[in-house]
Amino acid sequence: MQNRETVKDENRILSWIDRIVSQLGEASGFLVLPLMMVIVVEVIARYAFHSPTIWAWEMSRFFGGSMFVLALGYIYLRDQHVRVDILYNKWSVRTRAIINVVMVLLIVLPVLIPSLVKMYDTAALSWVTKEVSSDSAWRVPIYPFKAIMPFSIGLLLISVAVKLVRDVRILVKGEQDA
Repeated sequence: MQNRETVKDENRILSWIDRIVSQLGEASGFLVLPLMMVIVVEVIARYAFHSPTIWAWEMSRFFGGSMFVLALGYIYLRDQHVRVDILYNKWSVRTRAIINVVMVLLIVLPVLIPSLVKMYDTAALSWVTKEVSSDSAWRVPIYPFKAIMPFSIGLLLISVAVKLVRDVRILVKGEQDA
């Protein structure tokens, strides 16, 4: 049986992870600023000067995609992800915890862990070869953006682990504020 100090230490660790993931998720929202600037420049160049850029499409994909994936862990921890709430909100806290644990063990982890491994391998190869985009004549380096994917999935896995611990606590100890 755990003593109070061990539980306090666990709570501190979970809270620290919460803070880090939240700060990174909130910071990723600021990528909307360069995304908007790229789009504004492209619209002005295209429609005012009849001279579209060769880089705007790729940069908007990179900024928008990075913003999206860097926020995944934050969204998961805050329960802001897509879920069919018709039944879920009507269930007790314990029933929700059971469903969460089962779904994480049967679906989320078996999908995320192999995805992380594959994304890491892909990003590592991209980094080693200094991969550039073939989508335009601009040939922008894409290896930094490919590295964001495994990092983001890693953050999501950490968030999944934190929520899993909290849900297991609800099941084992009946803790509501786990």
